[in-house]
Amino acid sequence: MTDSNAISFIRRVDRQELWLVLQTQMAEYNHHRLLHLGFIFSLAIATSTLLCILVLNHASKQQYNQANAQLTSPIGFYIVAEQGGRVSKSDFAHLRRQGFTHITPVLTFRKHLANGERLKFLAIDMLGLSISNPAQFNHQAVLFTKAHLASLDVDIDINPSVNPVLILADKTAIPIRLTTSEQWGRVALLDIALAWQLFPQQIDFSALMVAPLTAPQKQALEAALPAHLSLNEPWSYQERSGFADALHLNLMALAVLGFIVSMFIAFQAGEQAWHKRAELAMQLRLLGVALHTIKIAMLLEALFLVLVASIVGVLIAVALVTVLLPLLGLTFSQLYSLNMSGHFAWQWQYALWALLISSVAVLLALAKQFKRISTAHVTFSTSTLTGYLPRLVTLAGAVILLLLFSGWPSQSWYQIMVKYGLLLIASVVFLPHFLQGMLFLSGLCVKSFGFNSFWVNYIFQDASNQIGRRYLPLAAFYLALTTSIAAALMVHSFEGAFVRFLDQQLSADLLIRYHHGQKQQVEDWLQNNNDIDEYTLHQHTWARVENDAVKVSSYQSPQQLSSLLLKSLSTKIKQGCFINEQLALKRQLAVEQLIHFRQGEMQYSCHIQGIYYEYGYPGFSLTLDSTQANPLFTGWVYSGFGVYFRSGTVIDKQAVSLALGLADDQIYEPSQVKKIALKVFAQTFVLTQLIAVILLVIACFGLFLSANGLELARKADLYILCSLGYSKTELFVHMLLQWCLLAVGCVLLSWPIATILAHALVSQALPASFGWSMPLMFNVGSFAVSSIFGLLFLLPALGIPLFKLNLRSRR
Repeated sequence: MTDSNAISFIRRVDRQELWLVLQTQMAEYNHHRLLHLGFIFSLAIATSTLLCILVLNHASKQQYNQANAQLTSPIGFYIVAEQGGRVSKSDFAHLRRQGFTHITPVLTFRKHLANGERLKFLAIDMLGLSISNPAQFNHQAVLFTKAHLASLDVDIDINPSVNPVLILADKTAIPIRLTTSEQWGRVALLDIALAWQLFPQQIDFSALMVAPLTAPQKQALEAALPAHLSLNEPWSYQERSGFADALHLNLMALAVLGFIVSMFIAFQAGEQAWHKRAELAMQLRLLGVALHTIKIAMLLEALFLVLVASIVGVLIAVALVTVLLPLLGLTFSQLYSLNMSGHFAWQWQYALWALLISSVAVLLALAKQFKRISTAHVTFSTSTLTGYLPRLVTLAGAVILLLLFSGWPSQSWYQIMVKYGLLLIASVVFLPHFLQGMLFLSGLCVKSFGFNSFWVNYIFQDASNQIGRRYLPLAAFYLALTTSIAAALMVHSFEGAFVRFLDQQLSADLLIRYHHGQKQQVEDWLQNNNDIDEYTLHQHTWARVENDAVKVSSYQSPQQLSSLLLKSLSTKIKQGCFINEQLALKRQLAVEQLIHFRQGEMQYSCHIQGIYYEYGYPGFSLTLDSTQANPLFTGWVYSGFGVYFRSGTVIDKQAVSLALGLADDQIYEPSQVKKIALKVFAQTFVLTQLIAVILLVIACFGLFLSANGLELARKADLYILCSLGYSKTELFVHMLLQWCLLAVGCVLLSWPIATILAHALVSQALPASFGWSMPLMFNVGSFAVSSIFGLLFLLPALGIPLFKLNLRSRR
């Protein structure tokens, strides 16, 4: 035989060997379908968990960055009128004649729909846009995005062949069209001329938008403004996107935690699915199969797992992103005024991310198996699945991690996440020791009550012996449960603190807003009404603390001052100013310190008397006594009156509206405002809750998969118990009690750790994300719901292996 024929023969033999090994692997998959399907699905879940958040963050950033860039005239300043008035047409014409051409008028107002929903209108000069881009803009109709119109829950058919109209609560019919332009947010966009035509009561402008200006241009514009107009700087896009970046980081932290939870499950599934591969590899070696052929077959199988996990993971991630992206867009719009479409568009790099994540997942899940099977050791012995845990090593590791946690700094967001990540990892490492200690103490307690039978003692002893084998699924369950409880505590704290905040902020019986020329009429009626105990004027202006814009408000009475929800109060200073928590955190200020601020060229300072919570407002604000504030500041904007009626007075909103000659939407009942505010901010933590629930579902799936595989793997031990006289019912109770005892141990350890994490979230992580914190409020339901949900999931997880055991015992 020539050398070339020999090489060809060897290659043909290698291919045949490889094909035989691959057939053997396929037979293994076919023989243990459920086990291998669970392994593949756990890899797909690990891929989709991380990929979902990566895509969410990337898509949302891209959309609101694009929306900001598409604004035809980026807003640098607003020109607003004093005393709650409007900017007149003559004011606009006067400024234009002086050469200020980068000024755009805007008119905003709200109307009620027939179904009770409130609709915000934004009117701008749309003629130029409709000419340059007629596909998106129409100056003869009110424009809605498809998503915004769907959210209003109105029954209307948008058909290009007809001219659809939307009927408001006051029977006004407005022509509407759909637009794909998302940069203006969730508003009804229309031309100013059309707004004046449809709503004759809307006159002049709400404000003037000014393009970004240089310092000399700003000074020239301020000098040219009439006395009743002032120039205000809006919350900058950079500041808004900065807060959004912190929320992106929080989502990424949850995603990494979800990936870790999923990898615990995948690693355990890999252990179960491949624990007989060493024996199979030994048999193939004894039959003469080369070791490198087995390695090639393993690599091909790994590539197959990567491909399948990527495909399934992408499908799951796309489904999750489709649901979560609109919710994320709503959160960004309401909290940060960052507009995005919420429509998911696939991009090619997402597939590369999926392949990379699934490759890492497969490598982590099967690294131990690859090492075991790829060595010559398999020729001599099989590697059985053991449950040994090095107790001293894990205990020392937990102590070291706790020492690192106690000494880790917590100044920045990243340091906070690493610090409490160390605590979470330390608790996971300590988990088996906690479970063994709990089982030992539980056994002693049971014995003290007289239950000292062999059956009872064996339950605790066997459960203690099984901790090593069941550690990975229990650790995954513990991680997800801890995260879920911490998120639930945070949301409950937010709801409780925000309701208390609203109760104090909306302490007035009625809130009355007025338009230009109505202020004196409303004030005269309030002064002459004997049923009114007190009324206060809500006013604000703007100043600066270094480079930060600060909203300055004033209070007129102790009752108005009591509407502030104080975080801290000085007992020494009796005449000072109050600042919100956002400003205190940004400038590292505390009570009794001196704060310096300015308005224009004027410089002011005051001692901080108190710091108050201001939820939902990510900007900075300062509150002063009106007797101090009015002589110091200019450019006051009056937003309305808060009215307090005498005790026992029946408040009729309609009667007040008729007496004052005001529209219904100018008078608000606090309960109505509170309902709207709670509806808006209830969506703030929807993403956090959903991701926490998804983590818990993943962990429960891991418990199901692991309980099924582990109990079937020890079927020989279960048959021995049957031969010792255990009935099927007693065997079921034995297994159920063991898993429940271990799961209850996870629940008990998760409670204190979740409380510590929740406290860190509300007091440290939330200020980085939203600019404000809140006190931690305990709720039994936050602990109970997540815990009971996980424990109940054990029943089907144990029912399947027992059902299979019963079937086999009847043969």
